[in-house]
Amino acid sequence: MSPRRAPAATSAGDGLADGGRAVRFVVAGGAIWTVVRRQRLILFVSMALCMLAGLLLILSSTPDYRATASVEVEDVPAGAAGTDGGGRPGATASDTESLMQTQIQVLRSRSLAQDIARDLKLARSDAFFRAMDRSRPTQGVGALSRQQVEREQITQMLAKGLNAELPGRSRIINIAFTSADPVLSARIANSFADNLIRADLKRGFDSGVQARRFLLGELDGARRDLERAERELAVYAGRLDAVSLPRGAAPPDRDVPSDSATLATRLAQLNAFRAQALSERIAAQKRWESARNASPTTLPDVLANGAMQQLLQQRAQAQANLVEQRQFRQDAHPQVREARARLAVLDDQMDRLGQTIRTSMREQYAVAMRGEQQIDREIADIERAADRGRGRDVQIGIMERQVDTFRTLHDSLLQRYRDMASQAGFQAGRIQPLDRAAVPARPTSPNIGITLLVASLGGLVLGLLLVAARHIFDDAVTSAETLAERVDLPLLGSVPASGDGDVPDAAMVLPIAQSLLLASVDGLPRSILVTSAQAHEGKSTMVHALAHALADLGKRVLVIDADMRHPSQHILFRIGGAGVSAVMTGQATSEDVIVESGVPNLWIMPCGAIPPNPAELLATPALDGLLTQVQGRFDTVLVDAPAILGLPDAPLIAARAQATLLIIESGRNHHGGLRVAVDRLRRAGGVAIGAVLTKQQGRDMGYDYHRSG
Repeated sequence: MSPRRAPAATSAGDGLADGGRAVRFVVAGGAIWTVVRRQRLILFVSMALCMLAGLLLILSSTPDYRATASVEVEDVPAGAAGTDGGGRPGATASDTESLMQTQIQVLRSRSLAQDIARDLKLARSDAFFRAMDRSRPTQGVGALSRQQVEREQITQMLAKGLNAELPGRSRIINIAFTSADPVLSARIANSFADNLIRADLKRGFDSGVQARRFLLGELDGARRDLERAERELAVYAGRLDAVSLPRGAAPPDRDVPSDSATLATRLAQLNAFRAQALSERIAAQKRWESARNASPTTLPDVLANGAMQQLLQQRAQAQANLVEQRQFRQDAHPQVREARARLAVLDDQMDRLGQTIRTSMREQYAVAMRGEQQIDREIADIERAADRGRGRDVQIGIMERQVDTFRTLHDSLLQRYRDMASQAGFQAGRIQPLDRAAVPARPTSPNIGITLLVASLGGLVLGLLLVAARHIFDDAVTSAETLAERVDLPLLGSVPASGDGDVPDAAMVLPIAQSLLLASVDGLPRSILVTSAQAHEGKSTMVHALAHALADLGKRVLVIDADMRHPSQHILFRIGGAGVSAVMTGQATSEDVIVESGVPNLWIMPCGAIPPNPAELLATPALDGLLTQVQGRFDTVLVDAPAILGLPDAPLIAARAQATLLIIESGRNHHGGLRVAVDRLRRAGGVAIGAVLTKQQGRDMGYDYHRSG
C-alpha cells in the first residue's frame, strides 16, 4: 500500500509547494501594488517632471542633421595578383574583424581629420563653427598660437561629429557625420570617405615603394653572398689541387677515379698483410716464449736441426767410448781423460748450437713484431689520409650547397622584384566607394517620440525608485501591513485626521468597538487598558469614543481615568469630584467616585486629585482591588493610562488589565520605537490585542479606513 501511495503523496506535496509559491507571489505582488498605489502621487509627479524636462530639452535643442556615406573594404587590394576577387586565401573571420577595426581607427585618426580640414578649408569657415555650435578661438592658449588652437578644435569637432558603424558582419563601413547644417554634414561625410580611400591608396603606393626598396637591398645582399660563396669554393678547390698534386703536375682528369678508391684498395691489401703478419707474430711469439725458459737441447727446433743431430750421434759414440775405456782403465789413464775431454767438447758444441738456435727464434719473433707494427703504421697513415679526403669532400659539399642556396635565393628575389616592378602603378586600393552621402531632408535629433518615451520611462523608473526608497527608509507607521510585519500587532481600525482635540464620532469607531467584542475567547475583555507609545496620540479621545460606541451596542461600560499625570476624561465628560487617586489612597470607595455620564450604559471614574508620585500608587495592591470590584459590575472597563515610553504607569496597569489596546498616531510613530513600547508592555505581563491608527491622512487610509477585525 505504502509504495503505491508514496508518488501520490509526493505529487500532492509538490502541488502544495507550487500553490504556496503562487500564493506568496500573489501576496507580494499585492503588497507592492498597495505601496505603489499609496505613493501614486510621487509616481505621477516624477513622471510629469521628467516629461516636462524632456519637452524642455526638445524645445531648447538645435536640430541636427546626419549624412551617411559608405565604403567597401576588401581583404586584399582589388585586382591584386594571385586573387580572383574573393578575398585573401585562408583569411579567417578574426582577420576580417581585425581589418575592419583597423580601418575604423584609421577613419578616427587625427591625420585624416587634419586632411579633411585642409581639403574643405574649415579653418576659414564660420559656417562650420556655427553648425557645430562652437565659437572660433580669438587667442592662443599657453604655448599654442591661435591657429594651433583653432586647428585642434576643428580636429576635436570632426571626431565628435563622426560616427563610423559596421552593419552586421559585412565588409561595409557606414561613415556618418552630424551637424546643424545638412549640406555641411553631407560634404564632411563624403570628404571622410574620399580621404579614407585616398589614404589607403597612398599607403598602398608607399608600401609598394618601400617593398621594392627593401627587395632591392635584399637582392644586393644575396648577390654579394653568392659571389662570396663561389669565390670561397674556387679558392678551396684550388688549394686542394695544389696540395694533392706534385709540383709541376697537371690537375687530374674528371674521368680518372679519385684517390678515395686507391686508398680503399691499398687499405684492403694492408689489412690482409696485417692479418698474415699477426699470425706469424703470434706463432713466433709462442715459439720464443716456449724456448726462453727451457734447455736448448730439449727444444724441438734444436733437436730437428741436422748439425745438432750429428753432434748427438758423435756424443753418443764418445759416451760409449768413455764407458768402454772405464771398464779396463782407471780415470787417470790418458785414454780415459782423452775420451772424457772429447765428450766435454761435444757437450759444449751442443750448448752453443742450442743457444744459437734459441737466439734465432728470438730474432724471428722480433722481426715478426716489427713487421706487424710497420703494417699498423701504414694502415694508420692511410686511414688518416682517407679521413682528410672525406673531410675535404664534406667541406666541398657544404660549400657547393651554400652556393646553390644563395643562387636560389638570388633568383627568387630577382623574380619577385621584377613582378613588383611590373605591377607598380597598376594596383587599386582595398577600399572602394559604395554610396555617396546625400543632403538629409529631415533632422535626426531631437527625436520627439523617442525623447518623450525615454522621459516617461525615466520618470516611471525614478518614481518607482522614490516610492521604494520612501517605503524602505520611511519607518513611520502608516498602514496595517507594516504594523503587522514589523511590530507583530494587528490593526483593529483607523480613524481619519480631524481638528486638534476633536473627539471621534461614535459611529466612526463603531467597527473598532465591534472588533473588541471578538478580542478574546470570552468575547469582550472585562478590562481594557488604552494607552499609546507617546503622549498626544489621541488615546483619551479614543477612550471617550469607544465608550460611547460600546454603550450604543448595549454594553455596560466604565471609564477609569488612570492617567494621574495629565487627566482629561473629566473634561471630556464634563464632570468633577474625587476619583481614582482617592480610592487608591483609601479615602473613598469605588462606589463613591463612579459617576453617571448622562449616556445610557456608560459610567465614569475620574482621576480626581493628582498625586505627587502616581507610579507608587499603581504599584500597590489597591489597583488589583479596584479592578476586581468594578469588573463584576460592568461588562468592560476602559482604563485611560499615560504613554508607555518614559513612564512606568502603563506597564504597571497592563500587568493587571485583561487586555491592552495601543493607540498609534499615523506617521508619527516609528516601528523601532513602537516595537520597544510593545515589548515593554509584554515583558510587564500585558496582552496587546491590537492597535488603532489615529489622525490618518486620506491618501494613507486606503482600504484600512474603518477596517474592522
